[in-house]
Amino acid sequence: MATRNRFRPSALPLVPCDPYFSLWCFADRLTDDSTRHWTGRRQSAFGMLKIDGKPYRFMGKTQLEETYYTDGPALRQSSVRVTPTSTVFLFTHPLCRFKLTFLTPALPDRPEVFSRPVTYVSYEITPREAGHSFEVWFDVSAEFAGDFAGQKISVFSEPGHAWLGDAEQNPLTKSGDDLRIDWGYLHLLHPNVKPYLLRQRLKYFKKSTKQHYPIASGENISMKRLPLLVAVSEKLSDVFVLAYDGDPAIEYFGEKKNSYSRSYYGDFNTLLATAVKDYPELVKECAAFDKELTKRMKAVSPEYAKLGALAWRQVFAAHKLIEVDGKLVFLSKECFSNGCVATLDVTYPSSPLFLEFNPEFVLGMLRPLFRYARSDAWPFDFAPHDCGTYPLCNGQVYGWEHGINDKLQMPVEECGNAILMVAAVTKKTGDRSFAEENRDLLTKWADYLSCHGYDPKNQLCTDDFAGHLPHNCNLSLKAIVALGAAGKLYSEKRYTNAARRMAERWQHEAKRQCGPGYRLAFDKDDSWSLKYNLVWDKLLGLSLFPDAVGEAEVALYREKYARYGTPLDCRATYTKPDWLAFTTLLTKDKTYANEVYRQMERAVSETPDRVPFCDYYDTVDARQWMFQGRSTLGALFINLLEF
Repeated sequence: MATRNRFRPSALPLVPCDPYFSLWCFADRLTDDSTRHWTGRRQSAFGMLKIDGKPYRFMGKTQLEETYYTDGPALRQSSVRVTPTSTVFLFTHPLCRFKLTFLTPALPDRPEVFSRPVTYVSYEITPREAGHSFEVWFDVSAEFAGDFAGQKISVFSEPGHAWLGDAEQNPLTKSGDDLRIDWGYLHLLHPNVKPYLLRQRLKYFKKSTKQHYPIASGENISMKRLPLLVAVSEKLSDVFVLAYDGDPAIEYFGEKKNSYSRSYYGDFNTLLATAVKDYPELVKECAAFDKELTKRMKAVSPEYAKLGALAWRQVFAAHKLIEVDGKLVFLSKECFSNGCVATLDVTYPSSPLFLEFNPEFVLGMLRPLFRYARSDAWPFDFAPHDCGTYPLCNGQVYGWEHGINDKLQMPVEECGNAILMVAAVTKKTGDRSFAEENRDLLTKWADYLSCHGYDPKNQLCTDDFAGHLPHNCNLSLKAIVALGAAGKLYSEKRYTNAARRMAERWQHEAKRQCGPGYRLAFDKDDSWSLKYNLVWDKLLGLSLFPDAVGEAEVALYREKYARYGTPLDCRATYTKPDWLAFTTLLTKDKTYANEVYRQMERAVSETPDRVPFCDYYDTVDARQWMFQGRSTLGALFINLLEF
């Protein structure tokens, strides 16, 4: 295989704002494919640069499936660069250089900014010589606001502002995974913006005797005819502001809730006006943030910095932020596994990013789960898995398809996750209020782990795609370190002593006799698995296990290397990059982290599956197994986590 000398992301983030407003490029070049929602459904955004009257595409496929238009050649894309808050494309032509930037200000300490469903699409033209004319066309289609061809789309416009959406607004009537929004309004702001039908693109691309098809404000158009919001600029540099009003955004235990940004600004027009006004300062703020974060990531490794930049906006975009009783509630969507909202074992891997950069978001992820666990709707003595299916956060759906069944739950997994996350936030912030408010639940779940955690019965863990497994040694580790964390959190010696006894016993009973490291299951000697749960023993300063345990595990992982990393366990060749990231802290040997992220970067660059950063792929051929676009990649930031 030829040696690569560049990073080729499997997909490029363009407008990653939230689970519904999330646009990506699934190709190397922005002109090789239509732009797409993170699920893969086409959501066409299109760009064209006219040079001395001749059109060149810089964004969008050569021909849409409906064959409404054909067009001129693609502008040559010379490079693409991904930073935490932006994706920057450079195009070249004998007469100019064209720079296109998608900026989504995912600033963790500015929730009023990052929660805005707004992306800035800007360009800069650098002429190579004088005397030439340039004109930029940018449009977005009604596909952003509809999920099926038969919908009627209402289109509106006023000077400098156009928007469109479903003619029949029925928010929060659907939930699911492979699903796009079919309510709310797509907005485009620019001094020259107007709504048109798709065939107007043909008029722009080449001479035609066909009539113009502008759309009057308030007109209803079939989705099949694909209305567009179009902006044209003759400036050498300019910005288009793209936004989506999807409120009400969440149903929260029976109550329809607006997004945090709507609550913060009061109304969407104020939000938009503020977003436009803030743009010059946000460009500077995001550049400074990108520079500092990239510097920290490069200190780990160059490959790590590339992966972290690619993951950053994806992680934020898999959430929706709302406010309940004056507190943040940060709702994750479990993308392309089952669409659950507020999933506890998704919070667990994603937490390192938020623990380091704003721990309040971890509490925001936990609040709905603790509220639900206190309700009469939750009948168990262990922690719940989720609070519904996005965007309906009304109570757990996982494992209840055929009625309440504790055999389809994750009791040890979720009890451990809840305790560890609260312990981590408390250690990071020094604020004990959430831990004290929920002492009753957390100690109940610690008691459950004391009784059932060491040698788990046949049950699921977060890696549920692998099926039920009794005597799971990694799940046992989670119970042990969670008990130790509960003991330290509440100065409860009964938990601390139990954790120490279990840890001593685990080292003997989980040890592999046939090689280094520890078993997948207590009753399977010739077995192994990634012991990613062990990392919290170190991070929380519990000292339940000697360093030798982690070192032995890493020695085993190195024995099991494939081209794209170490498999999750001995049963298959797939792996999870979030768990591989956790294992990089199990050893003092820094070269191990370099190896892990080099293999991970290779997987992202060489996979034939063009999807947003996948957290479940094969270590032999880098093929996607199922997941994409998920928040779990917040795990990568564990290497930056400081307590």
